[in-house]
Amino acid sequence: MTVQRLLSSLCLMFCVATMCVAQPAYTIGQYLRDRAVLGRVDTAYRTGNVELALELHRTLGSNHPVDHYWRAQLIWHTGGAPTDELKKAFDLGYRYIPSATPDSFEVAMREELRLLEEQAAVKRDQHRIQRCEELIDRDQVLANGEYDEAGVRTNLDTLDALIREGGWPSSHALSGIGVAIVLAHQKWDEAHHFKPYQALIEAECRAGRENWQVAISTLEQRIRYTARNKTDTIAFTDKALEDDDPALPMVVAISHRLVANGHKQVWIHAADTSIALAVADRIIEVQPETGIPQETLDMLKTMHVDHPAPLTMERIALVVDPTLPNDRFLYRMN
Repeated sequence: MTVQRLLSSLCLMFCVATMCVAQPAYTIGQYLRDRAVLGRVDTAYRTGNVELALELHRTLGSNHPVDHYWRAQLIWHTGGAPTDELKKAFDLGYRYIPSATPDSFEVAMREELRLLEEQAAVKRDQHRIQRCEELIDRDQVLANGEYDEAGVRTNLDTLDALIREGGWPSSHALSGIGVAIVLAHQKWDEAHHFKPYQALIEAECRAGRENWQVAISTLEQRIRYTARNKTDTIAFTDKALEDDDPALPMVVAISHRLVANGHKQVWIHAADTSIALAVADRIIEVQPETGIPQETLDMLKTMHVDHPAPLTMERIALVVDPTLPNDRFLYRMN
């Protein structure tokens, strides 16, 4: 690691260490529960029970602008006033893009949505947002061509500068996972390169200023490049891996990667079988729904290409390694 990169890492670690979270931490465990609740909200809404959908939605702990916007629509559909939730959505970074065929909510609220968007835009740091968007665009151009090590390194330098100037740039006002996409193309094969960025992103997630999916996606890239090294050990507080356990984000990322590709397997190394089994059980427990129609899955399987698949113990191997500490596990993935 160069001196400049080391200084950047120390700066990132300092940002994390000095960050103050005034509200109760929004843990990844809460995020997982919210994800399950949103599935129930969607079901209630599709079946016409908007009151139940709103009741369920109000139990969310998320502060994501999209969630506030969706709640505003539910409030409107039940005859309430959606303005307060809309203000929260726009203040947190929601970007309203009128659809070609807007639904009744957008038709009825068109003028208010336009006005709230304009009011929020005045308060945003538009120059910083533009720099982030330009960085994402440059990254996508590089990602679609031959690997350009100097180019991706320059993008990382730009990201470091943005972080030093104003902390982690939230994805809320950007597309996809925002500037974290830059980390996906660095091709680091050692976990320590990812760690300062991941620590900063997770701190922002706990504070409600970033989406936990960004943290998970970043860890999936860490897995992508380091999983064959047999060097990436993960520290945990307790093998139950509760909501605020520092290992839970990696457990969720491992689960996501396995579900996304039904051909992948993982090996969990731990000091004893009980630890390895506890980690494996949690990986299975937190797996996401694939959302892929069965006929599509059958077609992908027939074509022998990568396809999502539910996760069972058949794809998780347990390895006892007495040399590992009792508060660590090591993962490998094919």
